Amino acid sequence: MTHNLAFRISLGAAIVVLVLAIYSAVSPAMVACGRLQPGYAPVIAQELARSVADVQAIFGTGPSACRTAIAQRIDFITWADCIAFIPAYGTFLLFFFLGLSSRDRRSAFIGFVLSAVACIADYLENICLFAITAHPDGGGIALAVLPWATGLKWLALGLGGAVAGTILIQSGRVNYPAAALCGLSFLGTVLAITNPHLFGPYISNAVTLSWVVFLVVDIRAVIAGFSAVPQLEPENGA
Repeated sequence: MTHNLAFRISLGAAIVVLVLAIYSAVSPAMVACGRLQPGYAPVIAQELARSVADVQAIFGTGPSACRTAIAQRIDFITWADCIAFIPAYGTFLLFFFLGLSSRDRRSAFIGFVLSAVACIADYLENICLFAITAHPDGGGIALAVLPWATGLKWLALGLGGAVAGTILIQSGRVNYPAAALCGLSFLGTVLAITNPHLFGPYISNAVTLSWVVFLVVDIRAVIAGFSAVPQLEPENGA
């Protein structure tokens, strides 16, 4: 497989990710049944839940019509994540780093492995989420495993962004702003995992920073028609 073909596949998957993200953005917002802080998406809040109290902030403290409705909605989103979103973003990231291997094979391989780890951890996370949605008032092994699966997923995604940033830096000073966005992506995931209540609402936005950079790199590589320049802008003499 050529590096340019890898970028083309990555771009195709990125378009699917973008379509799914737009669909999610225009869908009616979920309203938590408990006392979840304003602006905290229930799906992300469940991923970053660390205690029964955190779960009950989403589902409420007892059986209700609200709990049933939000549980069904979250389960639907989790199934969609398993069937569509994880394969789409996994393909986007894996082939992106395959394309970048033309510039730095070793770093790109690290990014490839981190992307694969993120996808595997995401599926483990979803198994925990299904169990928690079925029994919001219980703790158990699902709630104990969830922080590890979630933490591994988000940190792998953040680290992947940081790795891509280091590759972009090698391509010249003109790419420093893009590399900085990738670095902020990693910082955001670390902060959200460390303090979910304060930074959790912004963890998806943090990862999006690096993914936007990846998308631009894909587009430029495909337009250029060759894979030898995986940076955002070429810099003569860099």
